[in-house]
Amino acid sequence: MKRFLFLLTIIPFIDSVSGWSQSYSMSDNINISDVIESSPMKMPSVWTFRDCVDWAIANNNDVRRTMLSILKAEENIGMAKDAYLPNVGFSTNQSFTNYPAPQTGQNNNSYNSSYNVNASWTIWEGNIRKYRLESAKVLKQQQLLSGDDIIKNLELGILQAYMNILYSAEAIQIARQSLEVSTAQAERSKRLMETGKLSKVDYMQIESQKAQDQYNLVQAQTSYASSKVTLKNILNLSLDYDLQIAEMNFEDAQINSPLPTKTEVFDLAAAWLPQFKSNELNKTIYDYDLKIAKASYYPTISLSGGIGTGYNSGGTSGWGTQMKNFFNENVGVNLSVPIYDGNATKRAVAIAKLNALEYDLNKTALYNELSQTLENLFIESENARAKYIAGLTQLESTELTAQLVDRQFELGLVNPLDLLTAHNNLLNSRLELLQSKYMAILANKTIEYYSTQQVSLP
Repeated sequence: MKRFLFLLTIIPFIDSVSGWSQSYSMSDNINISDVIESSPMKMPSVWTFRDCVDWAIANNNDVRRTMLSILKAEENIGMAKDAYLPNVGFSTNQSFTNYPAPQTGQNNNSYNSSYNVNASWTIWEGNIRKYRLESAKVLKQQQLLSGDDIIKNLELGILQAYMNILYSAEAIQIARQSLEVSTAQAERSKRLMETGKLSKVDYMQIESQKAQDQYNLVQAQTSYASSKVTLKNILNLSLDYDLQIAEMNFEDAQINSPLPTKTEVFDLAAAWLPQFKSNELNKTIYDYDLKIAKASYYPTISLSGGIGTGYNSGGTSGWGTQMKNFFNENVGVNLSVPIYDGNATKRAVAIAKLNALEYDLNKTALYNELSQTLENLFIESENARAKYIAGLTQLESTELTAQLVDRQFELGLVNPLDLLTAHNNLLNSRLELLQSKYMAILANKTIEYYSTQQVSLP
């Protein structure tokens, strides 16, 4: 039956929502061993929600790639700081000159050498180094937020997969109960057929229902196994690993627990979601990019200095004397004033201003997406709650009806079609109640996470 293939897809449009009784965030204390070494975590025998999240964060490749990006961001900060340091270099020149027709008293060959140590240091260049350093620091914060976003996506995937397994496990129980009932009905019908109280056609109808319930059980077991595979893929576990998850019971109080208002949830979520924080950092980066572009309008002041000496084989004194006599020191201040650069700076400033407009566009898009997401979640929660409450009453009614029809069938008061209809109605009521239960729980827990960054699970 299709309901056995039910997938918890209430919130596939959410990019980074979910959580447990503990909130996770990317740490900036990362070293290379965190990226390349295997996780020291011990694999649990029975997996709880927390076990799954911890294991996934420690072993997920996307999380490790983000760690690598954070390490690169730290190096970029170091490069920006190093830009304040002076440049020092050594140079030497060794040359030989041949004179085919030398003047009187001049050698045919001449050897010359020079040795210089030069240094330069930029005193001021429109504060470009300052802005680049601050921008590099902000970019690292964005990488940290990117890691938080990946972690939240992991949590969401684990939440959906875990709930799918729980749902499928209960669906197996319902399918098994339904098969037990249809099996008993088929055995009873066979006895009635053998005594002549039931036709073979009626018996085959009931036997067909038994076969359908057997298929439903196999389908439910297949869905359960598929849900496990999904979770194992998220956890990077081998396909032959026998994943066992902890059982969890949800009370009616959790399904009908009061929720905050949509406005309250919206304000709380907008204050902490990584996408919103990252966009605010984008605004700062755009400001620095504009300042860097404008800095090209300003002059550059630098300080230079050096020491040097040299030797000429045509000189009258020896190498040591010349090296001493030619020793020199120099120092200077250089001023470079931009006059015209082919409008390169003008265009760079214009592009930086246009890029800054993306902040407002992204902010509007994020607010609209969050608003729509919360609206859908609240609608889904309300619908699932109402469906669950109605389903309790409907289940009670269909159970009584099924018991009554079953008894009437034994007495020969109803035909097999009425028996099969009551049987299927009971099966459908149980599955619909189960589906609305998990839909309501998933929606409520997601709303709770938006509000608190945490989810309380039994």
